[in-house]
Amino acid sequence: MSDAPTLPTLEDERHPLHALRREMNEQRAQREKIEQLLEQFTQKLYGGFENAVATATAAGVKGLHKPRRVPHPAGGWRQALQLPIEDWFVILVPLVGAARPNVRDEARLPNTRFKELSGRIALFVGDDPMGESFYDFLIFADASWFAWGYGWPRVADDIAVTDFDYLAFELLTSFVKDIRATWRVRRSKNVLEAATQLGQALDAKKRVYTYGLPGDE
Repeated sequence: MSDAPTLPTLEDERHPLHALRREMNEQRAQREKIEQLLEQFTQKLYGGFENAVATATAAGVKGLHKPRRVPHPAGGWRQALQLPIEDWFVILVPLVGAARPNVRDEARLPNTRFKELSGRIALFVGDDPMGESFYDFLIFADASWFAWGYGWPRVADDIAVTDFDYLAFELLTSFVKDIRATWRVRRSKNVLEAATQLGQALDAKKRVYTYGLPGDE
């Protein structure tokens, strides 16, 4: 009977420890990159909404009110943005952690993108903690982003070439025109997968590492 092969020692580069270390380092670096890009995108998007509302108000548009930044319980750079429109409002919340989009959902993403981690900003109508998100921004590690929901998807774009003021005007117009009539939440076919709720998005301890709808636990 031949002797069993000798397994690599910890010092040997072939030992799984080294592959584990590399994989953990790569994933941590990817999450850190996504966090940086999510912060950058969030600040530009919020600034775009603030500029758009100020410009529209100065031009005589009635019914829009100054956006309000609200601290997120997670602290740091995170803030929610409240957009008052007449007697209702939309609130934008950057979620904590990273997620993968759900390949079963309606987003018009290339299939390969569903395997990638992304940052996420979820949008809600009103401040009901049980209210479910109706629109999402997904921000990927290569600085591209994608937005979708309630019938107004945007194909993947790049942060560096995005005109956030123009984007904000488009979104505000879409909110005012369509949101009351067409918005709906995206229920998973698996009833065990809950929708993303505002209370969850504002939970500092909640992470979005799991699969499913981005942000679902």
